[in-house]
Amino acid sequence: AVVSTQSTGDNAMVIRRLWDSYRNMWSSALCDTCSGLTENRTHEFSNKTDEVLLCFNEHIQHPHMICIECSEKYDALLNLFKSLQSAGYACADLADSMNSTARMWSVDYGCGHPPVEYLPVLAMTAAMSFIPFSFYLALWKFPTCGPS
Repeated sequence: AVVSTQSTGDNAMVIRRLWDSYRNMWSSALCDTCSGLTENRTHEFSNKTDEVLLCFNEHIQHPHMICIECSEKYDALLNLFKSLQSAGYACADLADSMNSTARMWSVDYGCGHPPVEYLPVLAMTAAMSFIPFSFYLALWKFPTCGPS
Protein backbone atom coordinates (compact mmCIF):
# COMPACT_ATOMS: atom_id res chain seq x y z
CA ALA A 1 0.00 0.00 0.00
CA VAL A 2 1.29 3.38 -0.95
CA VAL A 3 0.71 6.23 1.47
CA SER A 4 0.96 9.71 0.10
CA THR A 5 2.90 12.25 2.09
CA GLN A 6 0.01 14.64 1.74
CA SER A 7 -2.41 12.43 3.70
CA THR A 8 0.22 11.89 6.41
CA GLY A 9 0.64 15.65 6.64
CA ASP A 10 -3.13 16.09 6.76
CA ASN A 11 -3.38 13.54 9.56
CA ALA A 12 -0.67 15.34 11.50
CA MET A 13 -2.53 18.62 11.02
CA VAL A 14 -5.78 17.06 12.27
CA ILE A 15 -4.00 15.62 15.29
CA ARG A 16 -2.36 18.98 15.98
CA ARG A 17 -5.70 20.81 15.75
CA LEU A 18 -7.37 18.28 18.04
CA TRP A 19 -4.52 18.65 20.53
CA ASP A 20 -4.75 22.46 20.39
CA SER A 21 -8.51 22.26 20.86
CA TYR A 22 -8.06 19.95 23.84
CA ARG A 23 -5.44 22.25 25.42
CA ASN A 24 -7.68 25.28 24.87
CA MET A 25 -10.62 23.52 26.50
CA TRP A 26 -8.40 22.37 29.39
CA SER A 27 -7.10 25.86 30.07
CA SER A 28 -10.41 27.71 29.59
CA ALA A 29 -12.11 25.32 32.05
CA LEU A 30 -9.28 25.94 34.57
CA CYS A 31 -8.68 22.19 34.79
CA ASP A 32 -5.15 22.68 36.16
CA THR A 33 -6.65 24.02 39.37
CA CYS A 34 -8.91 20.99 39.84
CA SER A 35 -6.55 18.26 38.78
CA GLY A 36 -5.47 17.75 42.38
CA LEU A 37 -1.89 18.48 41.47
CA THR A 38 -1.93 22.21 42.11
CA GLU A 39 -4.59 22.96 44.73
CA ASN A 40 -5.63 21.11 47.89
CA ARG A 41 -8.71 23.31 48.22
CA THR A 42 -10.26 21.20 45.45
CA HIS A 43 -10.30 18.29 47.91
CA GLU A 44 -11.76 20.54 50.60
CA PHE A 45 -14.55 21.53 48.20
CA SER A 46 -15.19 17.90 47.32
CA ASN A 47 -15.37 16.95 51.01
CA LYS A 48 -17.79 19.80 51.80
CA THR A 49 -19.94 18.81 48.82
CA ASP A 50 -20.07 15.25 50.13
CA GLU A 51 -21.10 16.57 53.56
CA VAL A 52 -23.96 18.59 52.05
CA LEU A 53 -25.18 15.68 49.92
CA LEU A 54 -24.97 13.35 52.91
CA CYS A 55 -27.05 15.83 54.92
CA PHE A 56 -29.62 15.91 52.11
CA ASN A 57 -29.79 12.11 52.13
CA GLU A 58 -30.05 11.91 55.92
CA HIS A 59 -33.15 14.12 55.88
CA ILE A 60 -34.73 12.88 52.65
CA GLN A 61 -37.67 11.40 54.60
CA HIS A 62 -38.49 14.90 55.92
CA PRO A 63 -37.57 17.32 53.11
CA HIS A 64 -38.89 20.33 55.05
CA MET A 65 -36.08 19.75 57.57
CA ILE A 66 -33.34 19.91 54.92
CA CYS A 67 -33.44 23.71 54.83
CA ILE A 68 -32.95 23.90 58.59
CA GLU A 69 -30.57 21.02 59.23
CA CYS A 70 -28.30 21.46 56.21
CA SER A 71 -28.18 25.25 56.08
CA GLU A 72 -24.80 25.69 57.79
CA LYS A 73 -23.14 23.02 55.65
CA TYR A 74 -24.61 24.45 52.45
CA ASP A 75 -23.57 28.00 53.37
CA ALA A 76 -20.03 26.80 54.14
CA LEU A 77 -19.87 25.08 50.75
CA LEU A 78 -21.21 28.16 48.96
CA ASN A 79 -18.73 30.45 50.73
CA LEU A 80 -15.85 28.12 49.88
CA PHE A 81 -16.93 28.07 46.23
CA LYS A 82 -17.14 31.86 46.14
CA SER A 83 -13.65 32.16 47.62
CA LEU A 84 -12.27 29.64 45.13
CA GLN A 85 -14.00 31.48 42.32
CA SER A 86 -12.60 34.85 43.35
CA ALA A 87 -9.11 33.34 43.63
CA GLY A 88 -9.40 31.83 40.13
CA TYR A 89 -9.59 28.21 41.29
CA ALA A 90 -13.18 27.39 40.34
CA CYS A 91 -12.71 24.99 37.45
CA ALA A 92 -15.60 23.70 35.35
CA ASP A 93 -15.94 20.55 37.47
CA LEU A 94 -16.34 22.56 40.67
CA ALA A 95 -18.76 24.98 39.01
CA ASP A 96 -20.83 22.08 37.69
CA SER A 97 -20.86 20.43 41.12
CA MET A 98 -21.90 23.69 42.80
CA ASN A 99 -24.60 24.32 40.19
CA SER A 100 -26.16 20.90 40.69
CA THR A 101 -25.99 21.20 44.49
CA ALA A 102 -27.51 24.70 44.35
CA ARG A 103 -30.28 23.41 42.07
CA MET A 104 -31.09 20.67 44.56
CA TRP A 105 -31.01 23.19 47.43
CA SER A 106 -33.26 25.78 45.82
CA VAL A 107 -35.44 23.91 43.32
CA ASP A 108 -35.76 20.37 44.65
CA TYR A 109 -35.97 21.28 48.35
CA GLY A 110 -37.23 24.88 48.08
CA CYS A 111 -34.55 26.26 50.37
CA GLY A 112 -32.91 29.63 50.20
CA HIS A 113 -33.95 33.19 50.59
CA PRO A 114 -33.66 36.31 48.46
CA PRO A 115 -30.24 37.88 48.64
CA VAL A 116 -29.93 40.74 51.12
CA GLU A 117 -29.22 43.22 48.30
CA TYR A 118 -32.82 42.86 47.10
CA LEU A 119 -34.45 43.81 50.39
CA PRO A 120 -33.82 47.59 50.12
CA VAL A 121 -35.03 47.52 46.51
CA LEU A 122 -38.19 45.68 47.48
CA ALA A 123 -38.82 48.07 50.39
CA MET A 124 -38.36 51.11 48.13
CA THR A 125 -40.67 49.60 45.49
CA ALA A 126 -43.37 48.99 48.09
CA ALA A 127 -43.03 52.55 49.43
CA MET A 128 -43.18 54.08 45.94
CA SER A 129 -46.21 51.96 45.08
CA PHE A 130 -47.99 53.23 48.17
CA ILE A 131 -47.61 56.93 47.22
CA PRO A 132 -50.09 56.95 44.28
CA PHE A 133 -52.50 54.86 46.33
CA SER A 134 -52.33 57.42 49.15
CA PHE A 135 -52.84 60.28 46.68
CA TYR A 136 -55.96 58.74 45.13
CA LEU A 137 -57.30 57.77 48.55
CA ALA A 138 -56.90 61.39 49.69
CA LEU A 139 -58.70 62.66 46.55
CA TRP A 140 -61.53 60.24 47.17
CA LYS A 141 -61.78 61.10 50.89
CA PHE A 142 -61.44 64.87 50.44
CA PRO A 143 -62.89 65.63 46.98
CA THR A 144 -63.48 69.33 47.57
CA CYS A 145 -60.14 70.65 48.68
CA GLY A 146 -59.28 74.18 47.66
CA PRO A 147 -61.35 77.32 46.90
CA SER A 148 -64.95 76.87 45.86
